[in-house]
Amino acid sequence: MKFKTPALIAALAVAATSSFAASDNIHDDLMAAKADVKALSAQLETMGVDVDSTVDFNGPVTFTQQEAAYSEKAAELQSQLETIRTAN
Repeated sequence: MKFKTPALIAALAVAATSSFAASDNIHDDLMAAKADVKALSAQLETMGVDVDSTVDFNGPVTFTQQEAAYSEKAAELQSQLETIRTAN
């Protein structure tokens, strides 16, 4: 039984480390999605387009849900930018 305790502690430490790493990636993805929205909004505004870059949440959401909403807004703004570029 004494030999199982260090192995258990090591396994729990590895699991905790990978969990924290995944959490950092989700946070990084959220920050990147927000940056994409900000950059695309700024680009459109320099082209004279009124931009609604707000992302509304109807209640508490997770980082993953926030990232998805910001990524969707970025895709919407990217589409708008491509439409304008194609028209010119």
